[in-house]
Amino acid sequence: MKLNSVYKRFPIILFVSVFLIGLGSCAPDEITEDDQSGDIPEETLVVNEWINNNMKEYYLWNTEIPSSVNYEEESDPAELFKKMLYTDEDKWSWITDDWSSLKDELEGTPVSMGFAPAFFYKDEGSTDVITIVEYVYKDSPADEAGLERGDIILTYDGKVPNDENYYDLYSGDSYTVGLGTFSSEDESFSSSGESIDLVATSFDANPVLHYEVKNIDEYNIGYLVYSDFTGGVNDTFLDSIDNVMDYFQENSVTDVIVDLRYNPGGELEAASHLASALAPASAVTNEDILIKMTYNSILQDYFEQQEDDSYLNYRFPSNNSNLDLSKVYFLTTDKTASASELVIAGLKPYMDVVMVGDTTSGKYVGAWAIHETHNWCMLPIVLKYANANDYTDFKEGIAPDVYVYDYLIPAYEFGDLNDEVLAAAIEQITGTTLSTSKSARIRPGIKELFPKKMDIRKTLIVPNTSTEGSE
Repeated sequence: MKLNSVYKRFPIILFVSVFLIGLGSCAPDEITEDDQSGDIPEETLVVNEWINNNMKEYYLWNTEIPSSVNYEEESDPAELFKKMLYTDEDKWSWITDDWSSLKDELEGTPVSMGFAPAFFYKDEGSTDVITIVEYVYKDSPADEAGLERGDIILTYDGKVPNDENYYDLYSGDSYTVGLGTFSSEDESFSSSGESIDLVATSFDANPVLHYEVKNIDEYNIGYLVYSDFTGGVNDTFLDSIDNVMDYFQENSVTDVIVDLRYNPGGELEAASHLASALAPASAVTNEDILIKMTYNSILQDYFEQQEDDSYLNYRFPSNNSNLDLSKVYFLTTDKTASASELVIAGLKPYMDVVMVGDTTSGKYVGAWAIHETHNWCMLPIVLKYANANDYTDFKEGIAPDVYVYDYLIPAYEFGDLNDEVLAAAIEQITGTTLSTSKSARIRPGIKELFPKKMDIRKTLIVPNTSTEGSE
């Protein structure tokens, strides 16, 4: 075991819920039982040994790996990885044989349609599934084709999705979506007759979806919608955060609302950058602890012996755009996960954090993205984190201070005061009730669907950003 090489190999810690927007090509493969007969190719054995060695050294629950697992007897590396997981606790570790696509995703340049979906059963008792667009990235294929937040997708290439094929249809590289409308009178969906052609291409997925300053009474309220914590190539997306905070300062904001309703996570660098922009200036100046991290006994012992404690205590970084707030408001749903929860939990010891919306996802653990020369990449859970007050293990998520359901029919444009979740946060700030249009608001469908291929990527990731294969 070469812990020194491990320490050098992970210079940047990332907390990512890798949520692929309109891209299915590098989703975790379906794991099936393989024919174990015949000789196993040498290349497979090399990958298997790589999986075996890394899991036993770095996996958080390495002492729980079944002793019956033999990497020399597995013909499918993905199946080997699955057999090594401690499923009593681990719901998030995964593996892919497409590191190159994942790397593009982590850098914010995915090959993607560029829209975030929410899937619901169309009617009670029906297996048909509708897709509601939660948001669209600017300058993405979806944006350029005219798809908008709140659009209802009824068909893909003329096919009505059901609960068995909906994710496969959504994950295609190109398709025509048929849009629909909802009638509040009989609570039914019908075709609008409009269709949109979509083709996945590479684009810069800037996570700053929307920002503005709302002047209400004597309050200047900064509102930011942030989709995921991605620094971008050459930190271009961190610059976007700085631009937002500078704009807030120029407009003398008195309060800030950060919308993380659809944010499944991202890089620690980006998360800490946002946290240090919002935190009291004293916490940033003093380099106070944002989060603490613990590992398996092997890694824990190693990191405790190092002079640099950054793998045990991650501190607020300096930030020239710090707003020096004493209170901040977050909009959340059950899709608010990992790095989003890290920012919320990490700020709580230092300021008044008010959550409006729904209980968050509950991802308090982290993974390393470890890749090797054959384009495989595994993301095993290697740590769990706590805030400066040792708050961790929020397995059921973090509950909001003010519960408000996030209606998606209709899904108002970001910043529209008819949005009940945003309106409720503003009411907390101003103390004045806002009038919203609730007459036609419904909970779409009967039940929301959360595809495993999408949900499995909602975890804390500490990736190896090197292009070299890991040992």
